[in-house]
Amino acid sequence: MDSVDRISDLPDDILAHILSFLSIKEAVHTCVLSKKWRNIWCYMPVLEFDFKRFYQDQTAASYGEVLQRCEVKFVPFVRGVLQNQEARLDKFKLQWYMPCTFDTTKSVAEVILDGIKFKPRVFSVNFCRCYIQDFDLYPIFTCASLEDVTLELMGDFIAPNSVNLPNLKRLKISLERIDDDIIDKIFLGCPSIEEKSLFESHLCTSRISSNRLKKLVVDNCYIDEERWLDISTPSLLHLEIAYKSGLHSISSENLTSLTNACIDLQLPRGSKQATADDLIVLNCLSNATSLALRIQESKESVVKINEKIKGDNSNHPSFPKLKYLRVEWCMDYFGFDLIALFLQHSPMLQKLIIELHDYIKNVTKKSSDLEEPKDVLLQRDHLETVMIVRSKLEESKKIADRLVNSLNAHVNTIGEIITKIEFSILRL
Repeated sequence: MDSVDRISDLPDDILAHILSFLSIKEAVHTCVLSKKWRNIWCYMPVLEFDFKRFYQDQTAASYGEVLQRCEVKFVPFVRGVLQNQEARLDKFKLQWYMPCTFDTTKSVAEVILDGIKFKPRVFSVNFCRCYIQDFDLYPIFTCASLEDVTLELMGDFIAPNSVNLPNLKRLKISLERIDDDIIDKIFLGCPSIEEKSLFESHLCTSRISSNRLKKLVVDNCYIDEERWLDISTPSLLHLEIAYKSGLHSISSENLTSLTNACIDLQLPRGSKQATADDLIVLNCLSNATSLALRIQESKESVVKINEKIKGDNSNHPSFPKLKYLRVEWCMDYFGFDLIALFLQHSPMLQKLIIELHDYIKNVTKKSSDLEEPKDVLLQRDHLETVMIVRSKLEESKKIADRLVNSLNAHVNTIGEIITKIEFSILRL
């Protein structure tokens, strides 16, 4: 029985879509299959160029030789694909991780702008450690078709004179420096923006203000010690914050719609910013129904916070709507007090997950030394499940057992306590 090529009988647009799931080089190689396939790759709606993957495909005697070959071959390959592109793009993505010469930077900048000419809906560029400040990327900020943009441009990036992206809904941006001028231009020129992510950047801005924003992520950014970041986003539903300066640098009085929050509270060892107010800032999350809190503690910071927790509770954070809470922290420092704080001020809590850290070199207390809370906690009528995640270390087991005893002794109506064992991740 003769074999039948049913795939080739499919319409060209479906074949082009199928090729989008291959790498660019693999897709181009399909041109040799038959006359039918000769130009199918020219109609792919998605083009993704990854210098790192291109680099891995090369064989050479040294890193320098490989880098030189890639600089010679990668840009001409991208340019050749774009020159043969016959259809409008849905997505254009280019990733360049390596340091490069001025001439190479110029060539990469040119193919980036060539990609914009195809009016993609999704646009993503990672262009690091290059002479990006010497080239005009203004067309990126005036492409009306863009709805989803990721820009990672390391170097002395010069902000455009204006931004005009009327259909942009999602923006993820990483720059050497993000100031008020850039933030203001983005919100002014992106009237439809709903999701914004700032990552791995030096934040020199004092405010993020938008009536439309629904999701905000501040990830691994640095804020100067003397600077405050004021967030005013009344429509915000989801907030993620993890950066290097301590949460006390953030203030907010207008998160009335917030439902989900993920906070990585980093308390740098010996930092001047490690104050008892680091936890009090959680007051701005009082409307959240779901909260994930990770505390990377230093000994100095935790001493101050513990004093605040045990002291006057008139300024303690309150979470009247909170139903789901995930806390990742070191009980060797906090004992039961931090959990008690949330249980006392979260009357609707249904599920609590506690992940215990193992800080072997920083342990200051043994499990037998941990203090019991002095006050009996309120009855938690809605609390259904408590999950404790610990390591295989014997000390971790003792701490988990003591935590279970504290919960049973001081919290009523816990439906179920589950202890889960995971491999220990040592933070030395």
